[in-house]
Amino acid sequence: MKKMDKLAIFLIPIGVALNFIGAQIAMLLKLPVYLDAIGTIVVGALCGGVPGAVVGVISNTINSITYPAYVWYGIISAIYGILAAYLSKRKVFCSLWKTVLASLLFATIGGVLNSCITWILFGFNFATDTTAIFAIPLHSALGFPKFAAQMIAAICMDVADKFLSVMAMFFILKSMPNRFLVKLKLGNVYIKEAK
Repeated sequence: MKKMDKLAIFLIPIGVALNFIGAQIAMLLKLPVYLDAIGTIVVGALCGGVPGAVVGVISNTINSITYPAYVWYGIISAIYGILAAYLSKRKVFCSLWKTVLASLLFATIGGVLNSCITWILFGFNFATDTTAIFAIPLHSALGFPKFAAQMIAAICMDVADKFLSVMAMFFILKSMPNRFLVKLKLGNVYIKEAK
Protein backbone atom coordinates (compact mmCIF):
# COMPACT_ATOMS: atom_id res chain seq x y z
CA MET A 1 0.00 0.00 0.00
CA LYS A 2 1.38 3.40 -0.96
CA LYS A 3 1.71 6.03 1.73
CA MET A 4 -1.05 8.60 1.81
CA ASP A 5 0.03 11.96 0.48
CA LYS A 6 -0.01 15.09 2.62
CA LEU A 7 -3.17 16.49 1.05
CA ALA A 8 -5.08 13.26 1.75
CA ILE A 9 -3.90 13.41 5.38
CA PHE A 10 -5.03 17.05 5.51
CA LEU A 11 -8.47 16.12 4.14
CA ILE A 12 -9.09 13.36 6.71
CA PRO A 13 -10.02 15.77 9.57
CA ILE A 14 -12.11 17.80 7.11
CA GLY A 15 -13.97 14.61 6.16
CA VAL A 16 -14.51 13.79 9.85
CA ALA A 17 -15.83 17.33 10.40
CA LEU A 18 -18.22 16.94 7.42
CA ASN A 19 -19.54 13.71 8.95
CA PHE A 20 -20.02 15.41 12.30
CA ILE A 21 -21.75 18.47 10.81
CA GLY A 22 -24.08 16.30 8.72
CA ALA A 23 -25.01 14.22 11.77
CA GLN A 24 -25.62 17.34 13.87
CA ILE A 25 -27.87 18.87 11.21
CA ALA A 26 -29.90 15.65 11.02
CA MET A 27 -30.17 15.53 14.82
CA LEU A 28 -31.10 19.20 15.22
CA LEU A 29 -33.78 18.96 12.53
CA LYS A 30 -34.96 15.63 13.99
CA LEU A 31 -34.64 13.96 10.59
CA PRO A 32 -35.03 10.16 10.39
CA VAL A 33 -31.60 9.96 8.70
CA TYR A 34 -28.01 10.14 9.95
CA LEU A 35 -26.09 12.14 7.29
CA ASP A 36 -22.86 10.97 8.96
CA ALA A 37 -21.12 9.53 5.88
CA ILE A 38 -20.78 12.58 3.61
CA GLY A 39 -17.15 13.23 4.55
CA THR A 40 -16.26 9.54 4.28
CA ILE A 41 -17.67 9.34 0.75
CA VAL A 42 -16.10 12.64 -0.38
CA VAL A 43 -12.62 11.72 0.87
CA GLY A 44 -12.94 8.20 -0.55
CA ALA A 45 -14.01 9.58 -3.94
CA LEU A 46 -11.15 12.09 -4.07
CA CYS A 47 -8.27 10.48 -2.19
CA GLY A 48 -8.84 6.72 -2.40
CA GLY A 49 -10.21 3.90 -0.31
CA VAL A 50 -7.72 4.00 2.58
CA PRO A 51 -8.18 7.72 3.42
CA GLY A 52 -11.97 7.32 3.01
CA ALA A 53 -12.00 4.30 5.32
CA VAL A 54 -9.85 6.16 7.86
CA VAL A 55 -12.37 9.05 7.90
CA GLY A 56 -15.22 6.59 8.53
CA VAL A 57 -13.45 4.72 11.33
CA ILE A 58 -12.31 7.92 13.07
CA SER A 59 -15.83 9.38 12.85
CA ASN A 60 -17.40 6.29 14.37
CA THR A 61 -14.74 6.12 17.09
CA ILE A 62 -15.42 9.74 18.08
CA ASN A 63 -19.19 9.14 18.07
CA SER A 64 -18.71 6.08 20.28
CA ILE A 65 -17.71 8.39 23.14
CA THR A 66 -21.39 9.23 23.66
CA TYR A 67 -22.83 6.02 22.16
CA PRO A 68 -20.33 3.15 22.72
CA ALA A 69 -22.02 0.68 20.35
CA TYR A 70 -21.34 3.10 17.49
CA VAL A 71 -17.73 1.93 17.24
CA TRP A 72 -18.93 -1.36 15.70
CA TYR A 73 -20.61 0.46 12.84
CA GLY A 74 -17.18 1.78 11.83
CA ILE A 75 -16.88 -1.35 9.69
CA ILE A 76 -19.70 -0.05 7.51
CA SER A 77 -18.14 3.41 7.34
CA ALA A 78 -14.81 1.94 6.21
CA ILE A 79 -16.64 0.04 3.45
CA TYR A 80 -18.28 3.31 2.33
CA GLY A 81 -14.86 4.93 1.91
CA ILE A 82 -13.53 1.99 -0.10
CA LEU A 83 -16.70 1.79 -2.21
CA ALA A 84 -16.56 5.53 -2.94
CA ALA A 85 -13.00 5.17 -4.26
CA TYR A 86 -13.95 2.14 -6.37
CA LEU A 87 -16.92 3.96 -7.94
CA SER A 88 -14.90 7.14 -8.39
CA LYS A 89 -12.22 5.30 -10.38
CA ARG A 90 -15.00 4.12 -12.69
CA LYS A 91 -16.29 7.70 -13.10
CA VAL A 92 -19.68 6.83 -11.60
CA PHE A 93 -19.90 10.17 -9.76
CA CYS A 94 -19.42 12.15 -12.98
CA SER A 95 -23.01 11.40 -13.96
CA LEU A 96 -26.05 12.45 -11.93
CA TRP A 97 -28.12 9.36 -12.76
CA LYS A 98 -25.21 7.00 -12.01
CA THR A 99 -24.69 8.82 -8.72
CA VAL A 100 -28.36 8.29 -7.83
CA LEU A 101 -28.01 4.57 -8.62
CA ALA A 102 -24.81 4.45 -6.54
CA SER A 103 -26.75 5.81 -3.57
CA LEU A 104 -28.94 2.68 -3.75
CA LEU A 105 -25.81 0.51 -3.60
CA PHE A 106 -24.55 2.39 -0.54
CA ALA A 107 -28.02 2.08 1.05
CA THR A 108 -28.30 -1.65 0.43
CA ILE A 109 -24.85 -2.40 1.79
CA GLY A 110 -25.39 -0.08 4.75
CA GLY A 111 -28.89 -1.33 5.53
CA VAL A 112 -27.96 -5.02 5.40
CA LEU A 113 -24.77 -4.66 7.46
CA ASN A 114 -26.38 -2.18 9.85
CA SER A 115 -29.25 -4.54 10.59
CA CYS A 116 -26.87 -7.49 11.13
CA ILE A 117 -24.66 -5.53 13.54
CA THR A 118 -27.69 -4.10 15.35
CA TRP A 119 -29.26 -7.54 15.61
CA ILE A 120 -26.15 -8.96 17.30
CA LEU A 121 -25.45 -5.94 19.54
CA PHE A 122 -29.02 -5.77 20.84
CA GLY A 123 -29.31 -9.45 21.69
CA PHE A 124 -31.24 -10.51 18.56
CA ASN A 125 -33.84 -7.83 19.12
CA PHE A 126 -34.70 -4.35 17.90
CA ALA A 127 -32.38 -1.44 18.60
CA THR A 128 -33.47 1.67 20.46
CA ASP A 129 -32.69 4.02 17.57
CA THR A 130 -34.78 5.56 14.81
CA THR A 131 -34.84 2.29 12.85
CA ALA A 132 -36.91 0.71 15.63
CA ILE A 133 -39.68 3.26 15.04
CA PHE A 134 -40.20 1.65 11.62
CA ALA A 135 -39.16 -1.93 12.41
CA ILE A 136 -41.47 -2.54 15.38
CA PRO A 137 -44.70 -1.79 13.44
CA LEU A 138 -43.50 -4.01 10.58
CA HIS A 139 -43.20 -6.81 13.11
CA SER A 140 -46.20 -6.19 15.37
CA ALA A 141 -48.76 -4.87 12.88
CA LEU A 142 -47.73 -6.61 9.65
CA GLY A 143 -46.30 -9.83 11.10
CA PHE A 144 -42.80 -9.67 9.64
CA PRO A 145 -40.21 -11.71 11.57
CA LYS A 146 -38.15 -9.44 13.82
CA PHE A 147 -34.92 -9.69 11.84
CA ALA A 148 -36.70 -9.14 8.49
CA ALA A 149 -38.49 -6.11 9.95
CA GLN A 150 -35.17 -4.75 11.23
CA MET A 151 -33.50 -5.22 7.84
CA ILE A 152 -36.37 -3.72 5.82
CA ALA A 153 -36.50 -0.70 8.12
CA ALA A 154 -32.71 -0.25 8.01
CA ILE A 155 -32.56 -0.44 4.20
CA CYS A 156 -35.50 1.95 3.77
CA MET A 157 -33.94 4.47 6.14
CA ASP A 158 -30.58 4.07 4.43
CA VAL A 159 -32.11 4.80 1.01
CA ALA A 160 -33.09 8.29 2.17
CA ASP A 161 -29.86 8.78 4.14
CA LYS A 162 -27.48 7.64 1.41
CA PHE A 163 -29.40 9.46 -1.32
CA LEU A 164 -28.94 12.75 0.57
CA SER A 165 -25.31 11.93 1.49
CA VAL A 166 -24.25 10.85 -2.01
CA MET A 167 -26.04 13.79 -3.65
CA ALA A 168 -24.26 16.17 -1.25
CA MET A 169 -20.97 14.52 -2.27
CA PHE A 170 -21.87 14.88 -5.97
CA PHE A 171 -22.41 18.64 -5.65
CA ILE A 172 -19.31 19.08 -3.47
CA LEU A 173 -17.22 17.38 -6.19
CA LYS A 174 -18.85 19.51 -8.92
CA SER A 175 -18.04 22.72 -7.04
CA MET A 176 -14.32 22.01 -6.54
CA PRO A 177 -11.90 24.04 -8.66
CA ASN A 178 -9.56 22.25 -11.08
CA ARG A 179 -6.46 23.69 -9.36
CA PHE A 180 -7.43 21.74 -6.23
CA LEU A 181 -8.60 18.58 -8.00
CA VAL A 182 -5.28 18.10 -9.85
CA LYS A 183 -3.52 17.65 -6.49
CA LEU A 184 -5.70 14.72 -5.38
CA LYS A 185 -5.22 11.04 -6.20
CA LEU A 186 -8.61 10.68 -7.90
CA GLY A 187 -9.22 14.37 -8.56
CA ASN A 188 -8.37 14.04 -12.26
CA VAL A 189 -11.69 12.20 -12.71
CA TYR A 190 -13.57 15.42 -11.84
CA ILE A 191 -11.49 18.01 -13.70
CA LYS A 192 -13.76 20.17 -15.78
CA GLU A 193 -12.78 21.16 -19.31
CA ALA A 194 -12.28 24.88 -19.87
CA LYS A 195 -15.07 26.44 -21.89
